[in-house]
Amino acid sequence: MKKVAYLCEFPSINGGENSLLSFLQSTGSVIEPIFLCPSDGPLAKRLRVLGYAQHEFCVFADDFNRKSAEVVSAELSTLINKLDVDIVHANSLSMSRVLGRISKLITKPTIGHIRDILKVSGKVLLDLTQLDMCLAVSDATRVCYLQQGLSENKIATVYNGIDAGLFLSETASTNSGLRHSLKLSEKSVLIGGIGQLGLRKGWEVLLDAVELLDTRCLEDLNVHVVLAGLRHSEKQESIEFEQRLCGRSQNGILKGRLHLVGYWSPISQFLESIDLLAHPAYQEPLGRVLLEAAASSTPVVATDVGGTREIFGEQGAVLVPAGNVKAMADGLRQVIENKQLAEKRAKHARQRVDSVFSIKRHKIQILRYYDALLEREESG
Repeated sequence: MKKVAYLCEFPSINGGENSLLSFLQSTGSVIEPIFLCPSDGPLAKRLRVLGYAQHEFCVFADDFNRKSAEVVSAELSTLINKLDVDIVHANSLSMSRVLGRISKLITKPTIGHIRDILKVSGKVLLDLTQLDMCLAVSDATRVCYLQQGLSENKIATVYNGIDAGLFLSETASTNSGLRHSLKLSEKSVLIGGIGQLGLRKGWEVLLDAVELLDTRCLEDLNVHVVLAGLRHSEKQESIEFEQRLCGRSQNGILKGRLHLVGYWSPISQFLESIDLLAHPAYQEPLGRVLLEAAASSTPVVATDVGGTREIFGEQGAVLVPAGNVKAMADGLRQVIENKQLAEKRAKHARQRVDSVFSIKRHKIQILRYYDALLEREESG
């Protein structure tokens, strides 16, 4: 059994945390996880339910301001050196940087999981270079950091895995829980969106695109938009963005057609209930919700950014340029009006998930990197 310490920055559960937890649940007794994370919040609660050990670690002080790099490094290195672990695995770019800064103080193999496509500073790259290995969630993510100067021998692509069996099978019936809660007809067309209520997700582009749909699509087919997600950022621009979304649900063309349902669980039920998933993000390293949609055979219209094409290939979804309202509207119309083609694409996407993004394949790849690092440590 390998004892692995996992560093998580925030108390919330988003795509990165879900991917990590999915991996751990697939390993059985091979991994003994120890989480270093905030002790309150959804993540800590989930860890307690799963029976995973956790130790308090937080990069924010009691006044919610970020601690200095020196304080964070001292606290983290002291904590790790007290633990009996074989490997330390940072679950985000931010935590990878923190871990890189203390890698020489803890004498344990270190891995950083990079789940963001960002332009970073030379200091960030230097911190990442101190790690034994970085894992990128897509080729697009890997190339992003290679182009910025990270060495090829320091970063590899490991696709997130997903247990497709948890989602809708081809013969399963449609779940109407979402329609029932919104009091919508089974004949209405539901365009779903899943993700944080933030600028990067491009929700206003989607709403503008829906407003471009002709009368037949919008009114005759009774099109509705349902957004499942919360705002996590406390920045003023994020608060104003959420307010604009709420305003559009109460006024204008989308009055009564835009529904903000907040956090929705289980997400499989949401995906079963909608007619298509729209994902207008400006950047997406490898969207977990896209993998979930593919696993549930839900038709997808998404922006052609980051690792999205790696998920769907050339035939698994309608992919459009980011920020292009007209192209998004055309994509939505195509899926709504040609259900046979949409189902064919969705079937192809499901097949790609089974072959390329299986949780078994993901597990094998991660465990191989763990073994390689431990062997390197023993021989060196």
